[in-house]
Amino acid sequence: MKFKYLKLNANIMKLSALLLVMFMAVQFSHGQSTIESKIKSVEVYTKGAEVRRAAKLSLKNGKNEFKISNLSFNLDPKTIQISGEGFTILSVRHELDYLVQENKPDLVNQLLNQSDAVSDSIKYIELEISILQKEMTLLNQNQKIIGDQGIQNQDFKNAVTYFTERFKTLSKEEFNLNLKKGKLNEKLMQIGLQLDSYSAQQKKPSSNVFLTISSDKNQTIPIEISYAVSEAGWFPAYDVRAKDSSQPLSITYKARVYQNTGIDWKDVKLRIASGDLESSGTAPELTPYHLGGTNTYFNGSKGIKQVHGYVLDSEGLPLPSASIFVKGTTLGVTTDNNGFYSIQIPNGNTPILTFRFLGFVTQEKPVTQENINVQMKADVTEMGEVVVTGVNSYSDRLSGQAAGIRIRGVGTIKEEEKPRSIPISYINYQTNFVYDIEIPYNIPSSGKPEVVDMLTKEVEAQFMYSTSPKVKETAYLVAMIKDWTDLKLLDGESNLYFENRFVGKSIIDTNVGSDTLNVSLGKDEGIVINRERLKDFEENKFFSNKKREERHFRITVMNTKSSEVSISIYDQIPVTTKDNIKVNVIEISGAEINKETGLLTWKTQLKPGEKRELTLKYSVEYPKEMDLEIN
Repeated sequence: MKFKYLKLNANIMKLSALLLVMFMAVQFSHGQSTIESKIKSVEVYTKGAEVRRAAKLSLKNGKNEFKISNLSFNLDPKTIQISGEGFTILSVRHELDYLVQENKPDLVNQLLNQSDAVSDSIKYIELEISILQKEMTLLNQNQKIIGDQGIQNQDFKNAVTYFTERFKTLSKEEFNLNLKKGKLNEKLMQIGLQLDSYSAQQKKPSSNVFLTISSDKNQTIPIEISYAVSEAGWFPAYDVRAKDSSQPLSITYKARVYQNTGIDWKDVKLRIASGDLESSGTAPELTPYHLGGTNTYFNGSKGIKQVHGYVLDSEGLPLPSASIFVKGTTLGVTTDNNGFYSIQIPNGNTPILTFRFLGFVTQEKPVTQENINVQMKADVTEMGEVVVTGVNSYSDRLSGQAAGIRIRGVGTIKEEEKPRSIPISYINYQTNFVYDIEIPYNIPSSGKPEVVDMLTKEVEAQFMYSTSPKVKETAYLVAMIKDWTDLKLLDGESNLYFENRFVGKSIIDTNVGSDTLNVSLGKDEGIVINRERLKDFEENKFFSNKKREERHFRITVMNTKSSEVSISIYDQIPVTTKDNIKVNVIEISGAEINKETGLLTWKTQLKPGEKRELTLKYSVEYPKEMDLEIN
């Protein structure tokens, strides 16, 4: 009996201890306040963004504990900063909350509403089709009854006519309803694909930040919470307009801003920054270059100006709003609802395309062909609890030594450390630049770019036409901008407009080692080009083993425009490194010649209506037994 009594007493003690722990946890939770915050501004970088939120704290004299909930799941805990005055921060801790169901982005709710509306329309059409089919069944039955009763000829004919016409009407109505149903089913499928693209995002947790703050009095104060997020950024785009070749060039800067952070940015002020949050700020170092290894510098993209293709998910379905970037540049696009993309490719060594989408593993593909299709793989990385245990990321705002999850000995934040608004719209830092967008924007968490207009600049440019009629008998207008580095341009796609009409797309490629930037404005049919091959001459010397051929071309250039133009005309003569082949220039109409490459250049001015003819004539002498193709 004594043993049983002792065992029962031990169980009671364990139960009491458990109840005490639960009571302390409840007391702790009661002492913790949950506060809501609102996004006030976002500084968007080419890759990554810094979100700034505002909240109010009701502080009591002494120690206070708060939970800031419903933050982006992919925020970087090392970048969390709290600013304000009149209090001391004791600790900051970050956790991922898998239990709270985060609100769906507005776009997802809109798609769900559209899906319900389309489904209801399909059900209504199916009901109408069912009614039509029942009516046709009744007509068939009545027609059979009339036939069985032996009605007189005229009455029978009238009945047949009625049934026939009615059947035609009902059949047409059924056909049209089925067409509508098919289109609605197709629309429903497209909505489903868009919803699937957000499914990975909806399964993600939300973030909570826990604050422990000390106050020397009862007070209500405003604070700012800032942190960096991935799955956001922007890429440049431009509208380049030229009314004619006698007026300045107009360049409109645009930012295509995207984000997939799980939280819609509603009515927020944007700052567009040229930096990259995801890249290191440390200069790279060279590693030993060992000869005999694999040559990584091959130019597999030579001649490729544009790449297109489809991006699919792991199940082979289209992936809308996936991001595609040219690695190392700010050139980027996103896929459409069918997963299709098309991107301009800059000149240089083989570019690499980076394919990114939330919930999938990032892929990189070298540009070796014009069509590149990619199937993304799901990212199975599990995200566990993340706790902030250090203070290095707080910079000058916090001081002290980290001990577990608490920061002790932290002084009150001073007045000069409060965030300050910047009234100007453009800030030029030493390493990058920032544009303040005055009008608030809504950027949904969809991954789909939203176009943000930044500014328009009038730029003095020299206009020059360029043509290589051997390749294509077309003149292209090029705007040459001097001292272009002052314009703060980044690599980006541009829409080209000339004489108030859209002429095509191009890219602004800033990787040039010159103080002059050439911007192509597309072809101009107002300059007529013709390259004509005249009669060839061939000579076989009787007492020689040599063969001599002549080639003769006439190039005609005509200006049909109402203003004078400058034009550079390019052609070539063949070059050789073989001693038994001789190339002789006969006539090149005063062209500049590069003897190493054989490139010919004519630079000329053409008045309105003026036509100019250029002659290109050369000969090639080579052994008779050699099979040589000369163009």
